[in-house]
Amino acid sequence: MKDPKIKKLLDGLSEFIRERESPLTHKEKRIKNRYTITGDIISYSICPRQYGFYKILGYAPSNPTQEWYGNIIHRFLKRAHLFYLRENRVVNDEETEKIFNLIEKSMEAEGVRATNPKVRESALKVLKKFCSVEGEQFFKSIVEAELRLIKELDNFILYGIIDVLRTEGEKVEIWDYKGMERPDETNLYGREKLNRYKKQMYVYGFLFKERTGTFPDKAVLYFMNELLKENLEKTKFIIDFQKEEIQNEVEDFIEEFKRIVEEIEESQKTNNWRLPENIDKNTCKQCDFRWDCPKFLSFKEEQVI
Repeated sequence: MKDPKIKKLLDGLSEFIRERESPLTHKEKRIKNRYTITGDIISYSICPRQYGFYKILGYAPSNPTQEWYGNIIHRFLKRAHLFYLRENRVVNDEETEKIFNLIEKSMEAEGVRATNPKVRESALKVLKKFCSVEGEQFFKSIVEAELRLIKELDNFILYGIIDVLRTEGEKVEIWDYKGMERPDETNLYGREKLNRYKKQMYVYGFLFKERTGTFPDKAVLYFMNELLKENLEKTKFIIDFQKEEIQNEVEDFIEEFKRIVEEIEESQKTNNWRLPENIDKNTCKQCDFRWDCPKFLSFKEEQVI
């Protein structure tokens, strides 16, 4: 007769195997995927086809300039905040270069490099300018950097990282750094692009409210490259979460978010990634999959690209 302990173990393994062999499509057993606003919803909204190749099929971009630029800005500003907490002062230009070089070497070890010296020079210059312009008033007001928030919804898990949670007097603000110029609101694509970033902050505001019970007072999109042009008035795009119409827009977008998740999962199931209705020509020019893309070829025929 088998040892009772061994029998119990074998019975447990058998049950585990039965569970593993069961299809995970039933509602009570469905594994929920995790989605972010930037890595999933915005990327999919820009171009579902490109999203499918990069995110689902696992292709790596051949020229990840934007990835390097945004990454080094975020890593540096986190280090600059830690420096302020330790030294009780803002980094100077010499210290900025030292920290920048250390981060750059770390990223090179990960296989992520600046594509040319001009890109590197631009990133270093914009970080020096940010520390000079925003200075102590900014760093001392930070409550938390890289605040991670998560919320389980009906069919998926919503996840986001807020770059900075800070206070301005009694007001609570959430910030997100953008390593770019502010989108041009005088043209359709610029307005659409800015609207996508607004919706990113809507998601962060929603997650913040789910965690704390209230919306933050406002969100700030900070367009770093406006510093290079001395356009200080254009660096910040502010969203007032205390306005009722903004709170209603947040709730509406969470429903839209759910719909886009359903689209992504249906596309993944059928491996059918549609082309976007509208897209910026520069996005197409930098895409690794443009040469057999009907959208790109139509641009060439129109001599837009």
